[in-house]
Amino acid sequence: MEFRGVSALFIQSFLLMALMAAAPENGEAAPFKGTHQVIIHEIAWMGTSASEEQQWLELYNPGEQAVSLAGWTLRTRDNSFSTRLEGEIGPGDSYILIQEDHPDLPGVPIGGTFSGSWSDLGERLLLIDSRGRTVDLVDRWYAGDVRTFATMQRVYPYRAGYISGSWDTSRVRYDLGYGTPGFRDTTRPTGQRIHSVYHAPDSINVYFNHSALTEFAKEGNEANHTVNLEERFLKRLRQATNTIDITIYELNLPDLTDMLIRKAAEGVRVRVIVDAKEPHPGDAERVERWETARMHLERLVRGADGQLGTDDDVIVFANAPILAFEGAARRRALGLPSRPDDIPIESVNIGGIDKRGRILVKGERREDGTYFSPGTQMHNKFIIIDDRWVWTGSMNFTITDLYGSEENKLLGILDGNTNNGIEIHSPDVAAIYRAEFARMWGGDGDRPVPEKARFSGRKESRDEPHRVKLGDTREMDIYFSPGYNVIPAMTRLVEQQAEEKVYFAIFAWSDFALDQALKVKWEGAPEDRQGRRTGFMVRGVFEFWDDWWSAAINMTGRIATESSPNNPNVRWRHAPPVYRSNEPRRLHHKYMLIDPDTEHNPTVITGSANWSNNANNINDENSLFIYCDLIANQYVQEFYAVYFRAGGTLDD
Repeated sequence: MEFRGVSALFIQSFLLMALMAAAPENGEAAPFKGTHQVIIHEIAWMGTSASEEQQWLELYNPGEQAVSLAGWTLRTRDNSFSTRLEGEIGPGDSYILIQEDHPDLPGVPIGGTFSGSWSDLGERLLLIDSRGRTVDLVDRWYAGDVRTFATMQRVYPYRAGYISGSWDTSRVRYDLGYGTPGFRDTTRPTGQRIHSVYHAPDSINVYFNHSALTEFAKEGNEANHTVNLEERFLKRLRQATNTIDITIYELNLPDLTDMLIRKAAEGVRVRVIVDAKEPHPGDAERVERWETARMHLERLVRGADGQLGTDDDVIVFANAPILAFEGAARRRALGLPSRPDDIPIESVNIGGIDKRGRILVKGERREDGTYFSPGTQMHNKFIIIDDRWVWTGSMNFTITDLYGSEENKLLGILDGNTNNGIEIHSPDVAAIYRAEFARMWGGDGDRPVPEKARFSGRKESRDEPHRVKLGDTREMDIYFSPGYNVIPAMTRLVEQQAEEKVYFAIFAWSDFALDQALKVKWEGAPEDRQGRRTGFMVRGVFEFWDDWWSAAINMTGRIATESSPNNPNVRWRHAPPVYRSNEPRRLHHKYMLIDPDTEHNPTVITGSANWSNNANNINDENSLFIYCDLIANQYVQEFYAVYFRAGGTLDD
């Protein structure tokens, strides 16, 4: 709750006095006196499924400043348990304290350990700062479940820890029970539906930013939906200790910029690859976004101290040079100097055109010193964290894709384009993505090598994708564009593997061969207006519905206004149940589900690539083919939400 004005001061003072009056006896100070500095956020007093003795506790810093824990103590009131803390807890960060005999919490950074244990009957825990003040306390176990190893978790908005309504039993599955170690459970305050977040190696977590229908879930496999995707990847970035490599098609997220600057200042190596393609001058909205993106990039290259060429700078590279934006008023509003006078003016040739300006970001360079055109797109959006975690999916790092508008972001409204995000904990997957990053970076050093960098069709080809096995039951193929022929691979998979059904949700589909492969499955004939129904099921939702090049035209038997060798108007005789999207904004997915919820190797295809010649042969893209029935089932839950909103029914 937020209060404003003079009367607000009175209300805040009144509430503070009321809280102090409710404080325990014996002189213990009330928690949160002044500000919520650090709180006891989650307690696994019952242990975990690995061991009942594996008790752990999470501290959380809800403030905007880092807090040193040097000299802090966590103890019981009678001092039967006491442990000293160390280190620092950053803004929005968590600190895990775990029993020293069982210190391994899968995939979660540990802040410290303690000896001894807590009674299942309850304890009176005090968090005491370096000045001897009680910052927070818990006087009993108000929640948690010893049978399911579900933790006792703080409820937002955060109130005194000794009030029963401040706690609830976690409903989020993780590797060792129910709980959110290292992650704030936002289910209650925001309406997000987080059902499971796994941290151990070989984990895959899928997130959808709009609704899913969990009645289609297999038991214990409910999809994470209505999720703030930015919140999820920012939390992973907070945990980075060594390296962050990130590719960004478009950037205008202030919190992401701030996080990358902060991690670079902490000594983490942060390398960023961005797209240099400029919008059409007549597209005012995109021009403004491009200007904003360039200012965010300048903030990155200046680092935390605002100075160029210092140790805290983020290193940024692109497929072509990017010039600094020089609008003084907008620069000041974003905290930049009015003029970028410390960036020298240079004359360069970009794509055969001579330009003069302040080069903010260097790009891939020819042997003669000129630069390639930015006409192609670096359309990737993936993050590699500490060579362990990879984040990817369909989502751009923009206000539009996540929230829809600045106002929505301020209000916490998730009204952006419909997207999916996926994170994978695998050094093998991370190494594959890092190698692709290196192809565009020109090597694997701290700084890019423009003469060796390769974007777009200048990359070498590869006959086969990267195959990775995750655990005993899941496999995935990883494709990059150009050079891997991902769209023909999709076509072959439909032709050779699909047995019962294909579902899809797609932003842009113009590839004719993939369309025809599905037509043959649906009605047994590739020819125009020919075929008989086979019993194979096709269901789908398109964003681009009326454009002459869209596969939606062929599928629905309409006559296209134009045609081309890559897009002949070969119509389906029997229109399958495919629909125009009816999402709050745009349907931005690029996923296909092959035989989900069957015994025929259920497969998910997802990533950044639309199903087009550009995505296959021109743009820099990444795609995943995930062979896993449970992951496919999670996508089914989201698909039906999109499908029903578009007008589809189960009777189709």
